Amino acid sequence: MPTFVEFELPAAETALGETFDRVRSCYCYLERAVVSETPGFWFGGTERLAIEAALEADPTVDAYSRMRAASDEWLYEIRFADEVYELGTLPLEEGGTILAASADRGVWSLRLRFPDHESATRTYRRFLERDVDVDVASVRKGPKTGPERPGLTVVQYETLVAAIERGYYEVPREVSVQELADEFGISDQSVSERLRRASSQILATELNVADANARPDDR
Repeated sequence: MPTFVEFELPAAETALGETFDRVRSCYCYLERAVVSETPGFWFGGTERLAIEAALEADPTVDAYSRMRAASDEWLYEIRFADEVYELGTLPLEEGGTILAASADRGVWSLRLRFPDHESATRTYRRFLERDVDVDVASVRKGPKTGPERPGLTVVQYETLVAAIERGYYEVPREVSVQELADEFGISDQSVSERLRRASSQILATELNVADANARPDDR
């Protein structure tokens, strides 16, 4: 039976550790479609120039290029150092599939699907053998693909929870987008985009379908 696992790994022991150390407010998440050896990551949480300066100084990054922008986030294709790719292939060598990857506050969260529990366990042990201090955040068996925070970045999750708790989805609404934006210290457009992306990800995960309507600018 398929096993769904969420691993948490320190960036300092895997990838982009220097970036998150230099810019502690920075976060990133993997672009939904991976079509080349240089995966795309959306970055946010700080200014673009600060992100690029950190990527430039990061020894785990061989090269990067900015592809597009979406409000307060930027999409980069990143060519990592060889040792990063070697770590990234460990789940694949055990038959695993990377469903989502995101990093925030210096910690990577990898959501993976394995053909069985044994292959997930072998991957966990192989990370430990590489001196990576990996934690298991969640384990599930069966067809459902989503953990408690299904593929959401931390800021998307926190914004969605705040919207629910403050009555944004009540009829009539008890809080406005502008009021939520004031609480987070961001623009109302950024709040709207976070809620749209979070809702899209949860629906796609719960229904076990690809988000066919998602465009790169909507991530």
